[in-house]
Amino acid sequence: RRRFVELELEKVQKGIPECKKELEIAENEKKQVLQELESTKRFIEELKVGLEKAHTEEEQAKQDSQFAQMRVEEIKQGIADEASVAAKAQLETAKARHEAALSELKLVKEETEALKSEYISLIEEKDKAVKKAEDAVSASKEIEKTVEELTLELMSTKESLELAHASHLEAEECRVSAALARKQEDLKQEKEMKAAEEETQKLIEQLSASKDLKTKLETASSLLLDLKAELAAYMEAKLDSETSGAEEEKILTAELEEAKNAQRATLIALSSTTKELEDVRAQIEKSRKEVECLRIAAISLQSELEEEKSTLTSMRQREGIANVTVSALEAELTKTWSEVEAVRTSEKETREKMVELPRALQEAAQEADQAKLSAVSAREDLCKAKEEAELVKAGASTVESRLRAATKEIEAAKASEKLALAAINALHESEMASRMLNENEPSGVTLSLEQYYELSKKAHEAEEVANARVAAAMLEIDAAKEAEMRSLKNLEAASKELSAKREALAVEKVKAEHAKEGKLGVEQELRNWRAEHEQRRKANESASGVVNLAVGSPRKSTEESQPMHNHDKNQDSKAFSLENNAENVIPDPNAKKKKKSLFPKIIMLLARKRR
Repeated sequence: RRRFVELELEKVQKGIPECKKELEIAENEKKQVLQELESTKRFIEELKVGLEKAHTEEEQAKQDSQFAQMRVEEIKQGIADEASVAAKAQLETAKARHEAALSELKLVKEETEALKSEYISLIEEKDKAVKKAEDAVSASKEIEKTVEELTLELMSTKESLELAHASHLEAEECRVSAALARKQEDLKQEKEMKAAEEETQKLIEQLSASKDLKTKLETASSLLLDLKAELAAYMEAKLDSETSGAEEEKILTAELEEAKNAQRATLIALSSTTKELEDVRAQIEKSRKEVECLRIAAISLQSELEEEKSTLTSMRQREGIANVTVSALEAELTKTWSEVEAVRTSEKETREKMVELPRALQEAAQEADQAKLSAVSAREDLCKAKEEAELVKAGASTVESRLRAATKEIEAAKASEKLALAAINALHESEMASRMLNENEPSGVTLSLEQYYELSKKAHEAEEVANARVAAAMLEIDAAKEAEMRSLKNLEAASKELSAKREALAVEKVKAEHAKEGKLGVEQELRNWRAEHEQRRKANESASGVVNLAVGSPRKSTEESQPMHNHDKNQDSKAFSLENNAENVIPDPNAKKKKKSLFPKIIMLLARKRR
């Protein structure tokens, strides 16, 4: 599930830049459309200004034509320039126009100053935005660097975890092998001690038998000496008693025969005893040699026992140190187990969150699809807005052409008015000249009825044409305003949709930031755990070094004790077999081990703890 969620996260993260690109494209298109709309608005405003100018010029032309008609009527009536109402009204209108132009100039100056201040503020905001963008880019680069460092730290933590598990397993195997080797050595030493005790008992029994034989030899030698003394005394007595009778000789011969028989028996006994003594002496020499060998063996055994006692004391000391280190390691293991449980709880929470993540991802994907659809619809709306803007431009161009035609007609009307004014002035001058010449004649201009009717018809037709043109221009302006309102409404709808899409994207960004914050929190926890684990790994390495020393010491003692036992083949064979067993039991720490992944080891450790 985690991999599936990670894959979906990667897909969503890959889809986010595409959505961002589409949004950027839509925003750029929107900016272009807004720029075009602003240009069209400016153009429409310029057209409005031109229309207003045309209206004002038309009104001014109407006023001028009215003043001209009034002046013509006054001239017809013979009113002088000083007393003419039209001249006064014309002066007042000229003054009002001058004041309006001055006020417009002031307003234009104020607007230009406001635009300058706005331009300066916009430049400052642009600089601030550029600085913020640079800061954001640098922050994003720093975040990328931190993410890379965190990934490297995660890899190193995984490797250190694998090494710690391997060292822990090696330490346990070494401890078990050392215990087995120590037990085997103790059993073999006990067997050898029992065999030595049995051999010493046999030697003691042989010594007691040799002592008995010595006592028998001493008694036999004393008997021989007594017999020799008796023979000497008897021979002396025989020499003394040669002078005695035959009876005594017979008795003596009998006694001599008995003595000879006894001597023969004693000689036989002496020969047998000498043989027995020689046998006993040979046995004694053999027993002495055996005793000497046994003494040498006992001395060697005592030296071995002393060495083994020293090794046992050193082993016990090392075992005590190892027990202390093992207790420390067990305490650290308990701490690690507690931390692992905490990590498991956090992993459960993260799994629950990850279980919820697919739904969120599906929702995000749906929202992204909706955003894509809305972007497509926004593009379509933008295309429609572009078409409407083009239509508005076409209408504006037609309005411009019509306004140009209207301005040309107004200019023609002004020219005709100027011509009429020039004619009126010429008539006025001719009248003044005729007045100067003919003061007694009645004042006024004599026109025929046909001319007057023609002039009045022309003026009326010109007014009607001007009014019709102004009405057509007003209708076109109203149509342009309606089209502008429609385009503005479409733009407002598109801007609302874009704002909604931006809000949805902001929500998605917030969700992604929350996910990144959670990831950073987990990475921070992994960093802390890695620091603690490095300290524990150092302690485990020191403890494993002590255990390796404790395991290597008995092997060295056995190797040193081998040359002392070359005289005994059985002991050499036993030591050789013990070394072979120890070498078979103790694993090779330099053996190559395959690197395994972290998750199976964690699962195995959790399964062991549950058992």
